[in-house]
Amino acid sequence: MNKGLIPAIEKAFRCEVYGVKPKRNVNLLKTDQGHWIIKGYKHLEKAVWVTELADALRQKGFVRTVHYVSDVEGGKILPYENRYYTIMKLIDGVEADNASLYDVKKTAETLARFHVAAQGFPVPHSFAYEEKPNLLDKWESRLEYFERLTWMIEQNGPQNKLEQIIAHSAEEVLRDGQQLLQSAYKLPLMPEMYMAMERGTLAHRDVASHNFLLTQRGNCYLIDLDTVGHDIQLVDLVQLMSRMLLMQDYRMESFVEAMEAYSNINYLSDTQIWTVHQLLRYPDNFLREVTGLYSRRPGYHMRGVLQLVMLEGKLARNRQKFLDDGERIFQRSPWGEYHFVG
Repeated sequence: MNKGLIPAIEKAFRCEVYGVKPKRNVNLLKTDQGHWIIKGYKHLEKAVWVTELADALRQKGFVRTVHYVSDVEGGKILPYENRYYTIMKLIDGVEADNASLYDVKKTAETLARFHVAAQGFPVPHSFAYEEKPNLLDKWESRLEYFERLTWMIEQNGPQNKLEQIIAHSAEEVLRDGQQLLQSAYKLPLMPEMYMAMERGTLAHRDVASHNFLLTQRGNCYLIDLDTVGHDIQLVDLVQLMSRMLLMQDYRMESFVEAMEAYSNINYLSDTQIWTVHQLLRYPDNFLREVTGLYSRRPGYHMRGVLQLVMLEGKLARNRQKFLDDGERIFQRSPWGEYHFVG
């Protein structure tokens, strides 16, 4: 952190900064006005978007999210050199744990409340949905990258334990990914896309457990609005369920309870629940971690990725049973019996 930024903060906010501590991509500030978090952006538009979005969500009733601090002139963005900084009040909570079903249900409820508030944001004229959801585009790119990676490993031979696992799992992972993408047209995603455009819905698009903070009072906060944008809200549910099911040993009971916790606040039709279940056939946990590591995305490290892919391998049978059990649980739809794809 640029040391010259501290005096600028003290002047703009009329405060004293006693200490600074880095954490992930932000810095924690200890001031005479409380504990704050400061975050910098390269582009002014992004800083404006997140601050205005937080205000809009609060006005719509979703208060359990980041709260930006205003400077003495009422502004919420501090330009300094070639970056734009925002300051948020520190939320005194701990990151949610997907191994805890209590935490999972609290995050599902909080996501539902966010989704209720994240409607009525007109879609910009410059924005247009393509013929398929952004999620499928991302998954296609991820699968293509993984296919190139497996070819490279095959040519050079596995160089470490992770690459041995990749080589061993490649055929199954590619098959499952391709099958889902090829059969995705059978899913009722187009109505979801049109509904998202009509309602002006926003999705968070990064519902990792570390973006949910639970306080001692039992409140749950959804943070990090950087990735929020116009999208189908079901993509958030797919992300949340995929990540939590791995830590819940792919228990169908955990899926049902989490979906019920969400639906009690933001109603889900049988068709929507079925669609989420079907999209979980894509092996996203494995592909996300491996491609994230090899493409050098922030937050991906060899040790953590290795642990996750080994856990996926250990729970492969549980995962398949979870996917197969869908036929037993979801027997009816608006069109009669479900036709299961994949």
